[in-house]
Amino acid sequence: MDTNLSKYLQYSQNHINSGEIAQPDATGTSSVFSCGGHIKFTARITGNIISDIKFRASGCDYINAAAGYLTTLTKNRDILDSTLITEKDIEDYPGEFPEGKKHIPGMAIAAFQNLITDYISKPHAKNIYKKNNNRVAVALSGGIDSAMAARILKDEGMDLIGVTMKLLPDNTGWKDSNGMYQVNSDIKDARMVSLKLKIPHIVIDLTELFEEKIIEPFCSEYSKGRTPNPCVECNRYIKFGALLDKVKMLGAEYLATGHYCRIGKSEVSGLYEIKKGIDPEKDQSYVLWKLDQDTISHIKTPVGSLHKNRIKEEVKKVFPFLKDKSESQDICFIQESSYHAFIKSKIKNIKEGPILDTGGKVIGTHKGYIFYTIGQRKGLGISHTKPLYVKEIIPEKNVIIAGEETDIIRKSFNVSDINFIAGEPPADTFKAMVKIRYNSREAPATIKLTGKSSANITFDEPRSAITPGQSAVFYNGEILIGGGIII
Repeated sequence: MDTNLSKYLQYSQNHINSGEIAQPDATGTSSVFSCGGHIKFTARITGNIISDIKFRASGCDYINAAAGYLTTLTKNRDILDSTLITEKDIEDYPGEFPEGKKHIPGMAIAAFQNLITDYISKPHAKNIYKKNNNRVAVALSGGIDSAMAARILKDEGMDLIGVTMKLLPDNTGWKDSNGMYQVNSDIKDARMVSLKLKIPHIVIDLTELFEEKIIEPFCSEYSKGRTPNPCVECNRYIKFGALLDKVKMLGAEYLATGHYCRIGKSEVSGLYEIKKGIDPEKDQSYVLWKLDQDTISHIKTPVGSLHKNRIKEEVKKVFPFLKDKSESQDICFIQESSYHAFIKSKIKNIKEGPILDTGGKVIGTHKGYIFYTIGQRKGLGISHTKPLYVKEIIPEKNVIIAGEETDIIRKSFNVSDINFIAGEPPADTFKAMVKIRYNSREAPATIKLTGKSSANITFDEPRSAITPGQSAVFYNGEILIGGGIII
């Protein structure tokens, strides 16, 4: 008998920790369909300690043995500490797995990681760990910015946990160059970053909440003829909402991200401020305008004081496996540059309709008003003496109105759902620099409050394509004041 296998068989054939816990606190599974292998872990978890864990496995003896041995490594172990167990740790006792079986340690680790995800992602009546003022959870996306945020904080001596949000179900979305679904590929890269830094790593499943708070409203806004910005809502409800709550449960005082902005306390007011990132080409303060003082006090953004080029150079040295990582998508749940296919999969009964000129004359046919946005020029398919743009969308009539460039220029518009970072506006009427799209230039304007959550904004000079559903964001120099939704 193979010497290595004989060592493992004591964990499988002797039934060490084999079986299934009734009404477990957590369950984790993993399968490899090419070999017919399957592993299921069930565990009893007391606070932050895995007090009991059992397994069921199908497939070859190596699968049973790897699963059995992993239960001995994790039983009576701290949750965070247990996430540092690697494939190599499984092989340390018997030696390397033979050719054709080398995937099995990874399969066992994946099932165990899914068990931890299941436990952490569930509601808990109280915190799993006591509050630790030095503990920072880093939201690792699998990209270079969050990886470098973790490296910077590690060098500062912070007690780090790597956390990755799972926002889409398995086997959905698109595949990377290796044929792995992007969701799983990003989680894999985030775990590699954590192991490189020797910090715990946990995946938190927020798929249901993400569907409810981000994807469904995103589609609903398009059905109403508006153009939403899901990143703004995701930062409010998901990243700095649900995820921040989860990391506090893990004892973390702060959540760190790879956002290019700067957060700190004002020496003048004593309030927390969000400032633009040092790199003007990468500044992401625009998507954070819905946050409040309490939330901001628990956020760290260490890369906001660096330029992207420096980040890229550092990544080559510290995380070479990320050096060819592509930039994140504008909308993380849509693969294509166009959102049309995604919208079609979510909204039914999309119908063609008339395109009218500003005088009410039919001049063309649209493919479905949800595929258009204010200011859009391409895709109208209309011959005209001058370029035409989408001026207005009327959902209830399934009509689009097109006009010339002069027809989409406005000075004044209204916003709702207004929020101020300081908690209060600077005044009932005030001047600020206003940005109406993420990649647009800001321009001077007057903001006049018209209600508790509404305002009128008047630019000094007219602007084109002021788009309902997008965010109008206010700045005083480098400082983010707040914003509202264009209506």
